Amino acid sequence: MLNVQEISSSGYSLHLMPLWELWCNVEPVHVCLRQQRLLALLAIQGQCRRELVAGLLWPESSDASAQDNLRVSIHRVNRSLPGLLNVDRHSVGIDPSIPVDLHREWSLLQGNELQAHPSSPGKEPLLLGWYEDWVLEAQLRLLHARTAYWRRTAGGCLVSGDYRGAVESAAHGLRLDMLDEAALEIMVAAQLALGQCISAMGAIEGFRRTAHHELGMSGSPALDRLEAQVRGVARGSLIGARSAGEPFSI
Repeated sequence: MLNVQEISSSGYSLHLMPLWELWCNVEPVHVCLRQQRLLALLAIQGQCRRELVAGLLWPESSDASAQDNLRVSIHRVNRSLPGLLNVDRHSVGIDPSIPVDLHREWSLLQGNELQAHPSSPGKEPLLLGWYEDWVLEAQLRLLHARTAYWRRTAGGCLVSGDYRGAVESAAHGLRLDMLDEAALEIMVAAQLALGQCISAMGAIEGFRRTAHHELGMSGSPALDRLEAQVRGVARGSLIGARSAGEPFSI
């Protein structure tokens, strides 16, 4: 995640995960809630037309009142935090030179981050404790992207024969979305490749319990086929071990 040492030429860095924080020259900056909301929205949405920003931040106000509120907020940010905003007559955004932890996270999730030692996506929530619609939508997009990242990583590991990496990556994804059946299938395939039939069956049974608790149903035809596959592999391994006269353990 973004380190407070990663600052722009103006000295600012903005954090949205897990909590809203603005730093300037590695010192925290106090910003009132109205201006926090403006900066958070711009960090999430990017450069936006003024009317869109006003409508999202003050949805229950008239257009004129929302635009007035936006003008006041922009003025206060420009006065107290010069260089932070990129403003023209029609749009407003955060200066693109300002490091934002969410931007770096998205760059990593989309495979655009170039660095000597690639890192993994973060686990911290976005704007913890904020419940406005535009925040909830952004939180959901981030969750889906993180889940998809780990599913892709697990699938790549499986194809390349890194079965332990596939299990670990699929587990990361399932911790984010416990009902990601595609991630479960990758995990089970990797566990079978490692000869871990009991672990594979345990993963399926845990998935069924979660599905029953969350959805009132214990699985799907695909899950039934996956379980049948595991049982078939386990029976084959047991028969093979007995034929060889060897003790069998999974």
